[in-house]
Amino acid sequence: MALFEFRRVKWTEKSVILLKIQDFRGRIKVVAIVAGCRPGAVAVLALSAFPAILSASWLATGPFGGDADIVRAIPDAKGHVVAAARNGLIFSSVNGAASWVNLPFPAQFAGVLHALEVDAKSPATWYAGVESDITRISGVYKTTDSGVSWKLLPGTEGIGVWSLAVWGGDDAVIAAGTSTGVFLSRDAGGTWKLISPEGNPEIRPVVSLAFHPADSNILYAGTTHLPWRTADGGTTWQSIHTGMIDDSDVFSIQVDAQRPEHVMASACSGVYNSLDSGAHWAKLDTPSGAFRTHFVALDPRHQGVVFAGTTDGLLKSVNGGHVWRKVNPASVRSLAFDSGLDGRVFFAASGGMTQAGLMVSNDEGNTLREANTGFTNRNFTTLSGAGLALYSSSVYEAGTGGAYRSENLAARWEHAAAPPGDELVQMATAPDDPTRLYAAGYHGVSESKDGGQHWLSRKNPEGYAVGTLMPLPGGVLLAGTTAGLFRSVNGEPWSKVSPLAIQAGGRSIQRSGGNVVAALTATGALVSRDSGVSWKACGELDAKGPWYGLAFDMQMYSTVPANVQGVALAATPAGLYRSTDGCQTWAQIHGGLETQTVSLVMFHPTRSGEAFVSQGGRIFVSTDGGQRWQPIDDETGANNAGPASLIVLSAAPDTLFALFPRRGVYTTGIGMWTAANQKPSAGVGGGELSIALRPGND
Repeated sequence: MALFEFRRVKWTEKSVILLKIQDFRGRIKVVAIVAGCRPGAVAVLALSAFPAILSASWLATGPFGGDADIVRAIPDAKGHVVAAARNGLIFSSVNGAASWVNLPFPAQFAGVLHALEVDAKSPATWYAGVESDITRISGVYKTTDSGVSWKLLPGTEGIGVWSLAVWGGDDAVIAAGTSTGVFLSRDAGGTWKLISPEGNPEIRPVVSLAFHPADSNILYAGTTHLPWRTADGGTTWQSIHTGMIDDSDVFSIQVDAQRPEHVMASACSGVYNSLDSGAHWAKLDTPSGAFRTHFVALDPRHQGVVFAGTTDGLLKSVNGGHVWRKVNPASVRSLAFDSGLDGRVFFAASGGMTQAGLMVSNDEGNTLREANTGFTNRNFTTLSGAGLALYSSSVYEAGTGGAYRSENLAARWEHAAAPPGDELVQMATAPDDPTRLYAAGYHGVSESKDGGQHWLSRKNPEGYAVGTLMPLPGGVLLAGTTAGLFRSVNGEPWSKVSPLAIQAGGRSIQRSGGNVVAALTATGALVSRDSGVSWKACGELDAKGPWYGLAFDMQMYSTVPANVQGVALAATPAGLYRSTDGCQTWAQIHGGLETQTVSLVMFHPTRSGEAFVSQGGRIFVSTDGGQRWQPIDDETGANNAGPASLIVLSAAPDTLFALFPRRGVYTTGIGMWTAANQKPSAGVGGGELSIALRPGND
């Protein structure tokens, strides 16, 4: 959330106000001097002179947690750590994992991020390895500004990258393990050369890599069937699997920096130890059930301390792996040692019955605590709310999926529950009862009367699968199915609505307020003004295709009009359309928008003319009924995926809530838009938009 600071520089008849706006990353958005106000008066800032004032910042609220796969500490930067998930989500923390910030990444949600490594000599330089079905996405990505911007390195595009290693002796030497073998760069990723035998199926895919600490020509490579080693920079390779169970997937290799002949490896068959540079391996005994080992890590600060992430949890040994102790049940996939604070270790975990995600230990891994504030990577499905209550839901998360509830405007989320034996595919809140929820799952419709703590099963309409639900005031519930729209009142049996609306199917139902609701079809939309009893078809657009949203400005409606009138906005694959006669005729809107997909549209529930849309991963606002648009944030588009839901609660009209895929619920302040519509005060430079600010004290 943006931080607004007001300071009175000089209080005279011509008072001077300093306005500073700072985003949550500490960057200054605007510094402006506003003059010409008498003591006690309201200062007015002309926005035509400072357009950046309308750029908002987003605050991540959760529900936090989820799967994390990689964590890396930044060398010589106490508390600076970066974490990543397989889907390309990357997060950074500069305060020892106390809080996290999501970073932009070009391959986010477009491929699998298998590897992330930090250059020990240039801490702002990181490398990421990606594999994708989209050829142009695969390859090695590099950032030199701590993840603010990324570049796909030439020579790697189209190659699925599974592992990376940066040699500590010269950070220009980088190895990449790929689906086709081992590639090497000696110029910091500028050029690459395949150094493993071309076409040899035994040395691919390469899922782990490790350099000898003193000789870059010695490189270890773990594959999905045993490990390999080269001692001459890749001219020749030797299979080094003596003592290892045949066909073991070698997930990680670690070379002891103090004794390079000492090498450890983790595999699907367990933990292995070698005292002769991998020529011979000895399988180490681990607790029962701890066989598949995701990684093994030697603590560089404490001789003999070793960690292993296994199917049975996180193991720790203080004698080189001869005796193990389970220190945490989580499925830990990666760890990193904070070089600036002895004893602090960061962990990335996935799956399990807890929130998992990111964890930290301050006692050398003996005890771990969750550190997920700002980090979210979960299977969210919906966001809904009423009154001051907000609800979100997630699926396919054993023990942690289901409904989440916040009663304090997303400041804190509490886990509720999921319907027994089902998943919350779609969930909605009754607009006149914040404790009543309705959910559609794979096995039917469920209802909760206590904010998601307990659920009761309801029959589906005539046995049809329900794709979307929409509760309306007065106990009315609409359900969209593959056979059309159905309606129920106060739990009574379902009934089909008018034949006209049957064509709507289960695509989407959107409520604009009161009893006005729209049903979206594959080619158009229907609208009802009486809680779904009767329906009227909207006029056709000049662009064909599905409608993604239809919203009416309820503040412009009379109480009970004879015909549906007023401003309506339609979100389509061809852009935004606007109607001034209640959705009968349409005109395409530009005014700051492109002729491309608008995925969401919504009018403010209490402020006439204020509307929001999502396009190209960004959220835009209009204060004139949808004629002109401006992005509310210059950063949301950098994260690739736009919001899946937008909500403004009537009880909190100055806050916009957005559910972003995998990343959870974010909030931003929107009270500035109302102020922006106020007319400039006399004596202050005018502008098309202005914002009123009351001066504060020093």
